[in-house]
Amino acid sequence: MDFMQRYQLIIILLWIFTTGRVLSQFFGTTLDALRSRSQCDCMEYWHCIGSGGKPYSYCSYSNKVCCFIDPNSVAVGILPRPTKSSSCGTKGPNSERDGISEPGEWAWHAAVLEKPQDLYVCGASLVDEYWVITAAHCVDEYHSPNALKIRLGEHDVSSTAEPFKYEEFDVSRIVVYPTFNNRTLMHDIALVRLAKPAKKRANINVVCMPSEGTTNNELILSPRCFVTGWGKTIDSTDHSVILKEVNVPLWRNDDCERALKFHFGPSYKLPATSLCAGAEGRDACDGDGGGPLVCEMNSRYYQVGIVSFGIGCGQPNTPGIYTRVESYSSWIHRVVAST
Repeated sequence: MDFMQRYQLIIILLWIFTTGRVLSQFFGTTLDALRSRSQCDCMEYWHCIGSGGKPYSYCSYSNKVCCFIDPNSVAVGILPRPTKSSSCGTKGPNSERDGISEPGEWAWHAAVLEKPQDLYVCGASLVDEYWVITAAHCVDEYHSPNALKIRLGEHDVSSTAEPFKYEEFDVSRIVVYPTFNNRTLMHDIALVRLAKPAKKRANINVVCMPSEGTTNNELILSPRCFVTGWGKTIDSTDHSVILKEVNVPLWRNDDCERALKFHFGPSYKLPATSLCAGAEGRDACDGDGGGPLVCEMNSRYYQVGIVSFGIGCGQPNTPGIYTRVESYSSWIHRVVAST
């Protein structure tokens, strides 16, 4: 074998060796990716990023991404990795009394109180271990978070002998939606940060949050939507001392706008960021502001609305108006993820 033949043989062997390594790395990486892809979760892009994951590709023809999440990554509050064991929106024992809840039944319901007299301000709901969500009109005039505190796990405000004790938390931040209008109540939503994290108890838990893009037509199919609070009952001038619950029907936006034009005039336009619910004798009332409107979907309760305002309580053909939570999903994520 002459020199030229030896040289050509060496080149061929080097090519085979190099190509083999490249192909091995390629197929190894591809197999790892395919193996990982079979374990990925389909979710919104911001949900993936907020959970510490890495988006890979879109899931089929949807706008959701295939997200790889390291099991050791730290999830952000309302944006945990979806698992079968996730307990958000898990309802407690049912009440046998019409309109009255049982201790721990609505474990995410919170009370916003003014210090130092513990004056009741508004309702709220726990969406993360550090955050509650409420109506902006409840907290926009409080310039210092030190003026407020949050009570979780409360049921009967007149009793000290309840089966589950409530817990209170100082407030470290109040974040009102930037373009909230206190005159029109447009964008009536705010987040309040607890000074220390809440821990799950029999009477304390987070509510599930709806995915961005959920439509009113989808939600309206749920027959189990409830508003909760310590507000006045329709046939009473006194506020309730026990957390009450009201099963309310959701309205289609065009039907709601038509009904509200009777009160606000023919030019009234219902904002797309609003949601309507209620019926004659079934409605939120004075004192329920800031509280949650939740709907059952797949055996969990999702907060679809925040009590904003109404025209009387339970009037015929006059729904209550709620802030549509899913319209603010991205903003909620940004605020929660910023801490």
